[in-house]
Amino acid sequence: MLEMSKVLGWARIWAAIRPPHSRSLRAGAWYPVVRDEIPDRVTILMGEREIDAPRRLFEIRPRRPMHFTVVRRVGYQARPRRESLHQLGKHYAVCPTCQWRFRLIGTPEMTHCPHCGHIAQVGWWE
Repeated sequence: MLEMSKVLGWARIWAAIRPPHSRSLRAGAWYPVVRDEIPDRVTILMGEREIDAPRRLFEIRPRRPMHFTVVRRVGYQARPRRESLHQLGKHYAVCPTCQWRFRLIGTPEMTHCPHCGHIAQVGWWE
C-alpha cells in the first residue's frame, strides 16, 4: 500500500494526449506522483509500477480532486456490437477514489460510484 507521505502530488494525463504516449494511462484517472526531481520528467505510480514520463503529458496538482472527472470522447460513434469503452458512451465519469469508469446519463450535478460508493459532484466545469 502506498504511504500518503510519499505522494508529492497527483497527475492526470491531458485530455488531448493520445497513444502512443498514453497507451496504458487512463483518461480522467489521477495518479500519485512519487518522484519529481528532474525538471522535464515526473514519476507516477500506476498500480504497482512506477512510470517515468515527460512532464508535458500531465496536469499536476498538489491534491487529488474529490469530484468525479468527466471524460468527453471526441469523435465518439455508438457501436452496439462493440464492448468496453463503447459501452461508456460519449461522456463518462471517473471516480476520484477508486478510478472506476461509468457511463453518465444526462448531466447530473452529483453522482455516486457504482463500484466503491463514493458520492460527490460531477466536474463538468473541467
